[in-house]
Amino acid sequence: MFRRLCASIHRRLQVTTTLGHRRITAPSRQHFLGFGKPYSASSVGADDPSSLTASSLMRSCGISDRAALSISKKVQLDTLDKALSVLTLLKDYGFDEAHLVRLVDRLPGVLVMDVEKTLKPKLELFRGISLVGTALPEILSAWPVLLRRSLEKRLLPNAELLKSILITNANLVNAIKNSPWLMALDIRTKALPKVDALRAHGVPDDVICVLLTRYGDALVTDTNRFNEAFDKIKKMGICPKKTTFARALGMLAILPQKKWEERLEALMGLGWSQDNVLEAFSKQPHIVWISTEKTRKIVEFLEEKLGWTPEHTVKYPVVLLMSLEKRLLPRCAVLSILMHKGLIKPGFTGYHFLMSSKNFQMEFVTKFQEKAPEIVEVIKRVKS
Repeated sequence: MFRRLCASIHRRLQVTTTLGHRRITAPSRQHFLGFGKPYSASSVGADDPSSLTASSLMRSCGISDRAALSISKKVQLDTLDKALSVLTLLKDYGFDEAHLVRLVDRLPGVLVMDVEKTLKPKLELFRGISLVGTALPEILSAWPVLLRRSLEKRLLPNAELLKSILITNANLVNAIKNSPWLMALDIRTKALPKVDALRAHGVPDDVICVLLTRYGDALVTDTNRFNEAFDKIKKMGICPKKTTFARALGMLAILPQKKWEERLEALMGLGWSQDNVLEAFSKQPHIVWISTEKTRKIVEFLEEKLGWTPEHTVKYPVVLLMSLEKRLLPRCAVLSILMHKGLIKPGFTGYHFLMSSKNFQMEFVTKFQEKAPEIVEVIKRVKS
């Protein structure tokens, strides 16, 4: 499929007119980045060696003087026409000024790339897999290394291989968004052996798909580190057929050992046993990324204000990911008022905090606001 796409790209390029001499008048309205003042010698500097180049960029690409000056510092006068063609092409693919400035700053060589033979075929490949809209310029300006990779030797083969595992373009796009390295590195040697090993251990393709789309960095990390993480997950008894397995493996494979030890120590220092920590992690792997300070505040709140034991919290470890100020405290305040008035049974459960905001509003605010009008103010303070 991707081979046909590549052939189609090249056929279209043969009939595409050269963009190098297109001229676009700069818009007179204020630019969205705030660079709305008209270009003048004083704004750039008449004796500035970049001023002539900046002026040309403004006239030809319709960008602000500040963006033009920033980019002009990376342009040689003898390659100005080529740079203009590149910038015009990138704008056609959705790059705004911020994207252009960031891309050129990180990869000045993009300004001398051959538009028809090198740059546009790569952009067309990404467009062909539905990487469009703001996602394309955001990824490429943040990870310009992708534009340095060979289309035939790296980008196209990687796209084909990933698509064979991920099945849909939507999954492929999500994988690239979360881990651009999947397109930049040789995944045939970096990632495929790990995928084969997971399959050999009974991990189904739908779980592997979750690992690839959300935690692709884990599959291109060091093999020894990946294997160590895999062994830890197996010892925890996490079922390889559940998506939690993918999340746990994805987190541990990229988490430094020191950070893992710090998280263990932090929770055990709050009275948790090691078994408590491992059980909570097996249910909600993302708890290892919470700061020690946030973890301490939430655990103390749950135990001191709600009377929860570590065993109780372990049943609902997702509460450790929630905002204390925006979710836990206000809901606790509403429920406390209702309990004090005898409108609901006493006691806080995970259900109270896991339910959606809409459902909480309906079940505990709208339903009781006439009998306990003060709860409306509690919720309003959170939303304001």
